[in-house]
Amino acid sequence: MAKPNIKEMLAKEQLFVPCVYDCMSAKAAEIAGFKAMFLSGGATAYSQNGLPDMGFLNAEEMIAVVERITNVTDLPLLADADDGYGESPVVVYNTVKRLIKAGAAGFCIDDNTGIRGFERAEASRVDPSRPHLHPVISREAWLSKIKAALEACEGTDMLVIARTECALQEGFDEAIERCVRARELGCDMTLICGGLHDLETAKYVNKYDKGWKMFPDIFSVDGVPNAQLSDLEKEGFNLVTFHIFEKAALYGMMLYGSENMKNGNTVFSETHDLKGSVEAEELEKALTMNKDLWRARQRDFLDV
Repeated sequence: MAKPNIKEMLAKEQLFVPCVYDCMSAKAAEIAGFKAMFLSGGATAYSQNGLPDMGFLNAEEMIAVVERITNVTDLPLLADADDGYGESPVVVYNTVKRLIKAGAAGFCIDDNTGIRGFERAEASRVDPSRPHLHPVISREAWLSKIKAALEACEGTDMLVIARTECALQEGFDEAIERCVRARELGCDMTLICGGLHDLETAKYVNKYDKGWKMFPDIFSVDGVPNAQLSDLEKEGFNLVTFHIFEKAALYGMMLYGSENMKNGNTVFSETHDLKGSVEAEELEKALTMNKDLWRARQRDFLDV
């Protein structure tokens, strides 16, 4: 069965999508009722390598995870393709071609260098006077990568997201200008990382950058969301991402592990009903990845 078209979905409604990093988190997103997913580079680095989001994840690992996830769910998967995994536009072109074959529904390409990742925010938090701690490539070099990515997608329904992180070093206006230029080249959506954390900033961006935009990410401060989905939608942010599965997975494993360790048995984890939040049948499917279906196929193949 063909996967839903992500562009058609975005044309109809705002998509609120969780960040995933493997097949289990993807199945959790599907069971929870989300309509699409975003493969987080940071979360994938943690999951695959046990390393922080500082450029340790490579193209081979990221593409492999994309293929695995798209093989087990029909939800459209968008991927964080970082800087395209190379300085040359032709490398970006090849990366995107491989993402298409792996089944991604879209991706973002940013203007980072090898010094990258969530640690980009450290430059502004630790010492705002030292923006050079978060370098980016030139506008022209980044646009050449965007041009290569767009050409690689010709004839497909891939969603191309132009992602800039230059705001910390070169200011918000330059970030907006880069987005506008990328949109002129044909990008479907733009994304500013670094400073875009509230509605007022979202309004400022939308004043100059019209069209589809991604908001990264919804989070809360002292129990209050940094923005409301409905307000962001009015400003053109029809794709909003958030991180929850990393914390949820670690908490669940730590809880089950500590209780079983304390009790010296597995009664707690085997009888815990997750407070009735997930139907047992759906949970079993996610845990076993449709084991009964594969067993039935096995029997059919053996019946010669």
